[in-house]
Order: sequence, then structure tokens, then C-alpha cells
Amino acid sequence: MQHSHNVEIEHLVGVSFDGHNQTAHHPEHHLALLTKGVVEMVYGSNLKVVAPAIVIIPPGVPHKAVRAENIDMYLVSFCIGCLGVDEESLLMQPFQQVTAGALPNVPVDQERLPFLIRILEALGDESQQSSVESPHLLSSYLSIILGDVYRGMSFKHSQKPISQLASESLKFIHQNCHNAISLKEVAAAVHRVSSHVATIVKKETGFTVGEWICQARIQKASYRLTHSSLSVQAIATELDWKDVTHFIRQFKKVTGQTPAQWRKKQATNSNH
Repeated sequence: MQHSHNVEIEHLVGVSFDGHNQTAHHPEHHLALLTKGVVEMVYGSNLKVVAPAIVIIPPGVPHKAVRAENIDMYLVSFCIGCLGVDEESLLMQPFQQVTAGALPNVPVDQERLPFLIRILEALGDESQQSSVESPHLLSSYLSIILGDVYRGMSFKHSQKPISQLASESLKFIHQNCHNAISLKEVAAAVHRVSSHVATIVKKETGFTVGEWICQARIQKASYRLTHSSLSVQAIATELDWKDVTHFIRQFKKVTGQTPAQWRKKQATNSNH
């Protein structure tokens, strides 16, 4: 069967860990519905998420899950390019807000939880189908989940846990990650000296400007590898990597795979 919509659902049950310190990366959009337990993460700052809640994980945003206590969770990943979802649409705004520094966790009403679980299970079932209507149904199920996230964030305090300086720095990085930007250019964009920007971003987000740039650029490259037939060399050139060898090395450092291996895996996942 061919599944070209690239939606994956993973149901984790009774998971616990302590001391996990690996920075995670996701080239796709992710949502996590925490139905039971507590998870602690570094996501801009130290954050404790208590069930029931939804966690928003935009692509190219570094984060760490450092501790979990007997959690049950539905983890959803989806490719907006495969589903034809407009990244600038209303229901995708929470991802943009989190990328700019908003808190990623959205509380879920306990009475609403069973309904959301049913929608996620239906989403998982449909993701295994190959019929012509499947992408439309998947988008519909996702829209229901995203609608809850949007409403949940609208009722939260709009104040971000990071300063305007850090938020503007992250925004510049994500808007310009198709170019080989540096700390110096980020600092110039926000009209501050490099050392001050570096200190503020690291202090308030837990990650360096360099880590944010690297994650954003690798996410952009991952998308191009999945959604174009351009060669690895051509994608490296398009995204302003001067040295394709350095691009391949950086890509493997972040994803654990070379660009060619990544592309092959994505093609395999879309044809099973």
C-alpha cells in the first residue's frame, strides 16, 4: 500500500525516565497529547507539563525531555507539505507562536479528553489507509485537534516566557534560515551587540543562537529533501551551504543520517 500523506501516531503507555539530556529535533510538525502523568522538559526554559495537556512541537525548534513519570501519551507527527496544509493558516498559528517563544503546553479539559482521544485514534486508523479521500479526512481530523490547541492558546496569557529581544532573534532565524546566517547577522537584525544576544538567547531558551540556526537550517533541508527531486548538492547550494561536505556532516550530526539516507527513509515511509 502507498501512504503518501506522512502522518504518524505513536501511543506511549507507562513511560518513565530520569536524567535524559539529549536535544531532540523534528523536521515535521509534532503534537503530543499527554493523557496521564507528568513530563519535565527544557523548552525555552524548564517546564513541567501535567496531564491532561497538549504540547506543541514546531519543526526546527530544539527541546529536551529530561524526566517523565508514568506518562501515557499520543505523539502525532505530520508533514504539512504532504497534506497541503497552509503553514500561515489560522489553526497553524500556535506553532508560529511557540517558534517565537510562547509556552508550548496547552491544558486540556478533562471532559474533553475522551473526545480528543477518539479523534486521534481515528487519525491513526486513517493514516494507514490509501484511498483518495484519506488526505482530506486526515486534514479534517487534524483540524479538530488544532482547533482545540488554537482555542486553548487563545485563552492563555499571551505574555511570552522570553523577552522581546529573544523572541525577535528566533523569529529572524526562522525567517532567514534558508541563508547561511550567523550570530553577527542575528544581532544586527535586532540592533544589539552579538555578545548580548548570545547571552540572552542562551539564558532564556536553554540553547545557543548557533543551535537554533543549525536546527532551523536542517529542518529546511529536510523538507526540501522530502518534497523535491533536487540532488543533495543542489539543495546544499540552494540553502547557501558553501561546502556540501560540511552540509552532509551537519545534517548527520543533527538527524543521525546522511541526506541521502534521510531521503531514502522518507520515500520508504511514504510507500509501505
